[in-house]
Amino acid sequence: MKNIVLIGMMGCGKTTISTLLAKKLLRPLIDIDEYLVDKYQMTIPQMFEISEDYFRERETICCQEVGQLEGYIISTGGGVIKNSKNIEALRENGMIIYIDRPVEAILNDVEISTRPLLKDGPEKLYDLYHERHELYLQACDFHILNNNSLESVVDHIIQMID
Repeated sequence: MKNIVLIGMMGCGKTTISTLLAKKLLRPLIDIDEYLVDKYQMTIPQMFEISEDYFRERETICCQEVGQLEGYIISTGGGVIKNSKNIEALRENGMIIYIDRPVEAILNDVEISTRPLLKDGPEKLYDLYHERHELYLQACDFHILNNNSLESVVDHIIQMID
């Protein structure tokens, strides 16, 4: 059974949608950011304090490990698409779904102070979206717009993968 891998910007709904999917489909769930924190016993901001490269190298190792699993719902970090090795590893046993959400909606929900990449302010999110949107599209098997209720997004994903 293939993994269902969710990619998209921070705040697009990956964590919540993956939790709902796991419950509805009765599948185990892995959040790569949580997996990374558990594996290395450091918070993501602590890893970023060392360097973004330090964080990204560890993220790739985790993607390679998690990509070997089967039948999981996998939620990724927003920058997972920055390294093509991550996508290759996650695609090996998975179908990749890009959760696309309007930046304005993300800004209304996300606590900027807890996101290392947003310490420079909300305009950074627009920059990230413009930088990453095409990469998300290239990486995904399915593209879904999260501009409705989370339940409808989850139902739409289930219909797409059946």
